[in-house]
Amino acid sequence: MYRKIFMPNEQNNVVPVEIPNEWYGQQVEVLAFPVFEADRRKKQDLTTQERRKKREELLNMYPIDLSNFKFNRDEANDYD
Repeated sequence: MYRKIFMPNEQNNVVPVEIPNEWYGQQVEVLAFPVFEADRRKKQDLTTQERRKKREELLNMYPIDLSNFKFNRDEANDYD
């Protein structure tokens, strides 16, 4: 896989894409889509506490009673 991120402007509406030599003679697909850095940063900026709260809210949408559940490691590893 080869990835190149660039920012087009009015002057460079044609962007040359460099292809690795070993790809010559093969079919190559080129995809272009905008990268939204703000969305990625917003997800990274959440604190651990905020991420846990979001996860708990999601999990609370599907209540399952696990009050009597006891994990049995031997049973979990018994593949016979």
